[in-house]
Amino acid sequence: MDVLRETDTSLQLDLTVIAAVNDDATLENNLLRSELIANKRATLSCYRGFRSASAAYNAGLDETRASIVVFVHQDVFLPPCWEDALARAIREVEQIDPDWGVLGAFGLDPRGRAVGHVWSSGLGRRVGKRRKAPLEAVCLDELLIILRRDSGLRFDPDLPGFHLYGTDIVLAARAAGLRSYVADIPVIHNSRPVRQLGPDYVRAYRYMQRKWRAILPVSTPIVPITRNPWPLLRTRLRMALSWKKRAGRSTDPKTDPRKLVQKLDAVQS
Repeated sequence: MDVLRETDTSLQLDLTVIAAVNDDATLENNLLRSELIANKRATLSCYRGFRSASAAYNAGLDETRASIVVFVHQDVFLPPCWEDALARAIREVEQIDPDWGVLGAFGLDPRGRAVGHVWSSGLGRRVGKRRKAPLEAVCLDELLIILRRDSGLRFDPDLPGFHLYGTDIVLAARAAGLRSYVADIPVIHNSRPVRQLGPDYVRAYRYMQRKWRAILPVSTPIVPITRNPWPLLRTRLRMALSWKKRAGRSTDPKTDPRKLVQKLDAVQS
């Protein structure tokens, strides 16, 4: 049965949703259209004007008492009954790891394989595939991150900007003895294509180089963090050369994301 359509009223979550927002039109077209938010089955707190994602998200942690905290991009749409999929995912994770730290929709497993299931408008395609069981992750895409509030985890307030905090929070969890997972909680990422890893990404990358120097290399969904700058330079060059091709494959991020759910439903369990 399709997890996006199945309902299970026996599964209840004490959750809140937090978003760092800088574009209200994007927010209204995507996250606010999610049934979970539109039907007020969960509270949504939006944080504007913060200098970094970490600052915004820590403010959200300080202001909520919910057990499960969902940090999500403003351009993400949560399909119908998404919270039921999340409840089942959490139940499955807790059967193998009651003290889990972080959960996500997309990331890399310990073998470096991309795992998860997301429709990406920026890429113009579905990324990943459905999996029945949660998989341990070494890094998570920032589009959606879930914390168990009583884990005590927080985002690094010194990490600049709005990049690489998905990798950083997984590493922080590992340092605290907690494991992270990717689960079957598909979403629509109604994003624009990324033209380049700009100066803001480079600043975050260099901060991560310094912070995690003792355990480098570190995996991320885009480019590994290494002592040698070559992987970052190579990725930036490749993105510059492939921009026109990638932009041509992307789909209009102003599309009503409710029309894109079928692109996830096409994948069978």
